[in-house]
Amino acid sequence: MLNFKPIAYFVDLDGTLLDEPKTKEKISNENIEYMKKLNDGGTHVIISTGRGNSDFVMSLARKINSKYVICQNGGLIVDIDNNILRRVEMDANMTQKIAEILKLDNMFITFSSGNKIYGNKGKMKTIRPWVKNLELLPYSEMTEFKPATKVLAFGKLTKCGIKKVKNKLQKVFPDLCVDIISKGYAVEITTHDATKGAGNKYVCDEILKIDIKKTVHFGDSGNDISTVDYNGAFVAMKNGMRNVKKAAKWVANSYKNAGVKRAIEKIISSNN
Repeated sequence: MLNFKPIAYFVDLDGTLLDEPKTKEKISNENIEYMKKLNDGGTHVIISTGRGNSDFVMSLARKINSKYVICQNGGLIVDIDNNILRRVEMDANMTQKIAEILKLDNMFITFSSGNKIYGNKGKMKTIRPWVKNLELLPYSEMTEFKPATKVLAFGKLTKCGIKKVKNKLQKVFPDLCVDIISKGYAVEITTHDATKGAGNKYVCDEILKIDIKKTVHFGDSGNDISTVDYNGAFVAMKNGMRNVKKAAKWVANSYKNAGVKRAIEKIISSNN
């Protein structure tokens, strides 16, 4: 399975650690208790997510005793008390240029996981349930651009349409990282220094002082593939996108029913 004994696990949230997404808690007690047990026992379990450092994310970090949290795909790294340890941003001019391209395809756009989302006002009824918690604004309100750790965009495009948007962005901005997420229906844009792989490496090198090649990253989406070049192994969940599973060292079972816990148990068992 793996040719080394992991000393740390980096875990994505949506589609990975959050095994009960339709419940209020989003995660089972089984996953919480097991991740906390590992952390308390000296094996690091660190959240590595595209989400921001929201109350939910930080509350979960405290529940499992994740001492550090990699947010925004590495664009923002905080400690368990939400103190900022590292921030990597695109400048305001860059975020504006990205937004102008995304507007051409009527994409809904958020910056740095903020509480505002911009889009074509006439099509806002089509957006996803979680967006109801955000302030919905038309493109005309998108006038003041600021540096951003991440730009997230999605719309009514097909998977093929999303791929075309990705290709367009990569052609115009070759120095940026563009990942397809949400089962192929959304894109995330960051700098190449703001990826999960780069974020994981920063935590290993600068904070924990451990060898990243002795660590594992669990994930299911396009933004997890960057960890292949950094972590000792990338393990994809069975529910992940096809290209994600193809890039993985090993494909574990589905994230459901404490899938991450069961995958780690298999890794530990195989090493014993």
